[in-house]
Amino acid sequence: MFPLKTFVSERRAANLLAQIRWRDGIYCPRCRAESVIRYGSYRVFQRYRCKNCGRTFNDKTGTVFEHSAIPLRKWYLAVYTYIRLNTSIRQLDAELAVSYKTVYRRVQRFLRALDAPRPQLEGPVEIDELYVNAGKKGRERDCLSRSRGLSTRGRGTYHEDKPPVFIL
Repeated sequence: MFPLKTFVSERRAANLLAQIRWRDGIYCPRCRAESVIRYGSYRVFQRYRCKNCGRTFNDKTGTVFEHSAIPLRKWYLAVYTYIRLNTSIRQLDAELAVSYKTVYRRVQRFLRALDAPRPQLEGPVEIDELYVNAGKKGRERDCLSRSRGLSTRGRGTYHEDKPPVFIL
């Protein structure tokens, strides 16, 4: 179960990320060396410096949350609700006040990191068609009809216009 308290503050979310990320010990994401020292902080994240390659990094470096200006607690909430509660990406973009494109890319990046299996469809496919009557296009119930709705050119007439609907 995911602790819901992590959605409250950025510091708690950062602590959870550090606990999960460095459970086997802190190492450099570039050269994999374990000779690392603390090197200040970046916002709520601890910064580290590798003694071998001299690079600095923080807890988010090398994760799916890297290079994101959106708070980590919002990403935790987004991923949790997307996977656990089956929330749509449109709903997430409205809830988080982030663009659809940003949420879509980050969720896809997270799912690729999980190596989530993509569904492979197999077996027979059933196809059915249905012709729907378009009704009285361009015409109100008790008013005179508009000429656009009655013309046979373009979309058809009231009686002949039945667009097909295909169902797989």
